[in-house]
Amino acid sequence: MNFFINQIDNTNGPTIFAKRLHDEFLSQGLNYDAGSKNRISITTGEYKDNSLNILRLDNLYLDSGNTLGDSNLLNKPIFDCYKSFDHIVFQSEYSRNVYESFTGVKKSNTVIYNGAPHHFFEQVEPIDKPEGFDKVVIASSQWRRHKRIEECIEAFKDKRLKDVALVILGGYESIDLPNVFTLPMVNPESLPMFYQMADAMIHLCWLDCCPNSVVEALASRLPVICSHNGGTHELVKGDGIVIQLEDDYKLGEMVDLYNPPEVCMDTIVSAVLKCLDIGDIKIREDLKISNVSNSYKELFS
Repeated sequence: MNFFINQIDNTNGPTIFAKRLHDEFLSQGLNYDAGSKNRISITTGEYKDNSLNILRLDNLYLDSGNTLGDSNLLNKPIFDCYKSFDHIVFQSEYSRNVYESFTGVKKSNTVIYNGAPHHFFEQVEPIDKPEGFDKVVIASSQWRRHKRIEECIEAFKDKRLKDVALVILGGYESIDLPNVFTLPMVNPESLPMFYQMADAMIHLCWLDCCPNSVVEALASRLPVICSHNGGTHELVKGDGIVIQLEDDYKLGEMVDLYNPPEVCMDTIVSAVLKCLDIGDIKIREDLKISNVSNSYKELFS
């Protein structure tokens, strides 16, 4: 069987997953062919006649402040592809609801969560925990304001967490706190050593769809603390703590994305303490890239 996936050479969230899917297809004996009739486009792409054109969608540009450019203009090519492609793959139910609410159009679709490569499920020798700390919470992302790492750091100033370390991956700026440690970008192949060192992950992003870092943490059997808005809580299910940090997001509305609502620090601190009592979660078979890729192959048939 042949396949084509566009946009596999970038380093943002959607294309990181696309490259993982591409590599898994190759490992299963499928052939990459730019002329294939089994076509997956990431966010946008070229529609090819006499082919199965699958569009895999992430979030929309929801920022009313137009921080990255005019959100309406940035959304237009995505909407055009959404309306014209044969089948849509959404990262989460939240993602599907967002698109249907903004466009008023319901398309043939499937919800398929992101998957983690096999090495995240394998037991490795973890790196050492920060000296003097028995409990570690990890945070990992490409940091922007709506990811709320600042709120996580503020929560770890609470005396109840003085003996818990927060380890931040992703090149965040240095923090002068005794229990907060920032590290540079980590080689993706080395990430399991960091996840398996930790006792929990915290990911409080506002309106995330299906973050790769949370998939990786769950694959590494880490419980996750996340916000009730967006699609992350769909991933976490019962394998962590879902907390309400703001009002429900109203579908179809733009938000001041990079100025997220203020949160209650006590809610975060309490969630961290509760999550640290969970221990290792079950093996998440649904997040193995091999099983995720099978869901995509079923669409080809």
